Amino acid sequence: MKARDPDDKNQDDSELFDQAMRGVKRLGHKQAALRAVQTAPAPAPSASQEIASEFGEELRYLRPGIQASSLQKLRRGHFPIEAILDLHGLTSVEASSRLQQFLQESQTAGRNAVRVVHGKGNGSIARQPVLKSRVRQLLQDITFVLAFCSARPQDGGTGAVDVLLRKNRTIR
Repeated sequence: MKARDPDDKNQDDSELFDQAMRGVKRLGHKQAALRAVQTAPAPAPSASQEIASEFGEELRYLRPGIQASSLQKLRRGHFPIEAILDLHGLTSVEASSRLQQFLQESQTAGRNAVRVVHGKGNGSIARQPVLKSRVRQLLQDITFVLAFCSARPQDGGTGAVDVLLRKNRTIR
């Protein structure tokens, strides 16, 4: 390999590389040539940068600034559920009040993950999940809720939601 001439400061990197590779023979191979695959650029994040979605019946939410792995762990059941609230049979107003009280008590008690059973709406007049959409809205509005997702099928599936709470800093 030829050393760079200190007096020649105008050579660019490609010229240096070409000089270094002079006399090198390319090895043959049996692999297909790699082509550059063009992909569409990722869409810019929304202004709120909240990830909230309702895929069919499944609920998922991740508060901005929280690592996506937290939601993934919650979805896989890696956080033990420390309390459960069942909202079956309650009106939307009653359920809202109970949910807010339950979450506040859970956070104060230092609980990390809780489950809220809202049902699938099969017992409602329109057979639509009235409580599910109300629960989703309330959970997104409560600042100490970091993430939530529909429970695993064996834990209630789309009729329940697992909630990850911010740690209470006053508990030691």
